[in-house]
Amino acid sequence: MKLTIVGLPIGNVEDISERALRILSETKFIVCEDTRMFNNLWSKLVSLGKVEKLSARLKFVNDFNEYRVLPSLLQEMNGLEEAVLVSDAGMPLISDPGYKLVHEGLGMGWEVSVVPGPTAESATLAISGLPTDKYLFLGFLPKKGGKRLEMLKNVKMMSETMKFSVVIYESPVRLEKIICEMVEVFGAEARMCLALDLTKVSEKIFRGSMIEILEVVKTTKLKGEATMVVSLA
Repeated sequence: MKLTIVGLPIGNVEDISERALRILSETKFIVCEDTRMFNNLWSKLVSLGKVEKLSARLKFVNDFNEYRVLPSLLQEMNGLEEAVLVSDAGMPLISDPGYKLVHEGLGMGWEVSVVPGPTAESATLAISGLPTDKYLFLGFLPKKGGKRLEMLKNVKMMSETMKFSVVIYESPVRLEKIICEMVEVFGAEARMCLALDLTKVSEKIFRGSMIEILEVVKTTKLKGEATMVVSLA
């Protein structure tokens, strides 16, 4: 069985690659994070004249059902010649479901290949204006405040011997609390870039010191998934 991991746009549907379009059009089996999100993307691609009506069978795997559906899904996929794995946006497995499926599939002898696509992580790094030669990707921080502060303090300790930038994903509702904690640990003058809804019409990008960005967050109603880059160099 050959599994192809396909990267999708992070916001702008026109960013999808020609190879991704071909692979998705040819496959008969797609594992996605949310069938509604994928169908919505496909409908937009059809309206743009890039693809025909979807013929593949869709299965969904996410953080809530992965343990429950994985055994039967692996068994079903093991009888196929090929399948595709996608997430709602960007690259599967990068702060998204799919690791367990790929890990178990490799253990069963599957061939796994990739059609690379964008990530909010790399896109925000590129436009941040901050050092990019070394960086630490933390994804989403722990929900519990104690564990979150412990992680941030450990990152700060690491930065004292090796300078790098830090990339963090966050939802807009927790931004103020998270940035307050980072100001406490990293310092008010640490340089930062905050990006929301990259590549969409609603895209917003803010650059400045952490205390300046915190003030923006406090006084502006922000929407969309947020990506933060903080320089500890």
